[in-house]
Amino acid sequence: MSLEKLFTGSATAKIIDILWEYQDMDLTLTDISDEAGIHYTTLMKALPELEKLGLVTMTRQVGNAKLYQINRDDIVVKKLVKFLNSLNIRFAEQEITQQKLQHQKLKEDPICA
Repeated sequence: MSLEKLFTGSATAKIIDILWEYQDMDLTLTDISDEAGIHYTTLMKALPELEKLGLVTMTRQVGNAKLYQINRDDIVVKKLVKFLNSLNIRFAEQEITQQKLQHQKLKEDPICA
């Protein structure tokens, strides 16, 4: 589960998802935009707010390219990750329950299959 799925297409959620997914790498603006599937202009509107909040940091600059990472030391990011882990567990439990119900239904009425 990702923030983008939970918050239905939010560019900010997509940015955070990508930066968390690639947390051990520095990503360029183009990398973030491409991986998140958002327009570069949209990224340039959302990223400064994430930086102001301390969720994202510019790690270095190589030539004209600025590289970014999620701020893993930030308390909000840590809580967000904890929230996502709990949310993933809940969705997994729901999926397992749904599969068990479908399996039970097939056992009871094999003609429906």
